[in-house]
Amino acid sequence: MAQFSVGDIERLLFEAYPATDALPEDRFGLLVGDRAAPVRRVAIALDQSVPMVDAAAAAGCDLLVAHHPGFFSIAPDSFLKAASAATSSGAVVYRAAQKGVALLAMHTNLDCAPSAASMLLAPVGLEYLSPLRPNGAGSLGQIARPAAGRASLPFEELVAAYRHAFGGVAKAWGDPARQVASVAVCSGGAGEVVPDVVRAGVDCFVTGELRHHEAVWLADEGIALIELGHDVSEAPYRFELQKALVAAGLPPTDTVVLEPSARWWQPMPRPWE
Repeated sequence: MAQFSVGDIERLLFEAYPATDALPEDRFGLLVGDRAAPVRRVAIALDQSVPMVDAAAAAGCDLLVAHHPGFFSIAPDSFLKAASAATSSGAVVYRAAQKGVALLAMHTNLDCAPSAASMLLAPVGLEYLSPLRPNGAGSLGQIARPAAGRASLPFEELVAAYRHAFGGVAKAWGDPARQVASVAVCSGGAGEVVPDVVRAGVDCFVTGELRHHEAVWLADEGIALIELGHDVSEAPYRFELQKALVAAGLPPTDTVVLEPSARWWQPMPRPWE
């Protein structure tokens, strides 16, 4: 690749996803590494975890760019060799330093980016209408309607469209036959926008995950809910980040999109059960 440093990659991504669009007290930007260090290859992942650092190193990458940072608002209180932050809060930092892999995160500034506005809409045939909660140049969440001239569609059809486009739906709350004419979407864990969803008066909310009582609140308000799973709703961010890096001049062959180290799944009844 043309000679890019860790700091160059951070700057290019901040041009695409401005730091000013991040939510207060977020953790993003360069977390581990030397901004002056040259970058040979860039690994892109949803999470910064010990297995993802190992996968980046195995792919010959010296920078791991991810949506989720390796640690959040509270800095690690230890930096010990461990399989995960469950044992040592700084386990990811330790492994990154050990493997020589810098850690760079684009978190809520990516969530709010205009380029991400259609991520949960276009694959299922929804048409963007307006922001859910305006934020900087973009918004936290979007409001949409069915495209292709359709006034509405059955809720079960929308659920099936998401299952087909995103490879799974964790939960669906609501009457399958209900007609859906307006939809709010927000990736990840979007409990903080539940009041915005209610104020918007939409028929359905699509997100990664909610706490139980938040889902019940929406049900009580007559709003159907699709929970894709936090990871499923944000997995496309990996390709958004790759697209931004390639547009900035990195050869596609010098970017590696990593698959997650773990996935949830839904047990299905066996024929004899």
